[in-house]
Amino acid sequence: MDASQPQRVDVDVILSSSELDAGEIDEAARTLRSELLDLDVEDVRAQRGGAAPPGTRGVDAEVIGQLVVGIGPSLTALRQLLETVRGWRSDRRQLGISVRIGEDHIELTDASPESERQLVDEFLRRHRPA
Repeated sequence: MDASQPQRVDVDVILSSSELDAGEIDEAARTLRSELLDLDVEDVRAQRGGAAPPGTRGVDAEVIGQLVVGIGPSLTALRQLLETVRGWRSDRRQLGISVRIGEDHIELTDASPESERQLVDEFLRRHRPA
């Protein structure tokens, strides 16, 4: 790989809810995926869970409510992704959303809009390109 090429960053976006069933969470993830594809992202795909259970034909199964968003290394791309997720969640407060890069993550669950903004700002500070 050419060192001068910008590096892709994979951001995990995980939806959860104690009020919704698996089908509703899956539908919400598909809706969010559609919205994220309108951003300047490399791709948005369902998280894969590894090998399918014995006795099934699948190679690997999608994990319900989990997306992987491929973005460029810029802080602008990450900010755009996070603000879109926050805005999308504002109409769906029954959903919790966790955003993770590597081992670092933030939880957008049961927080006020101001608290969410602060969490996002701090997350962005931690992920500034070197």
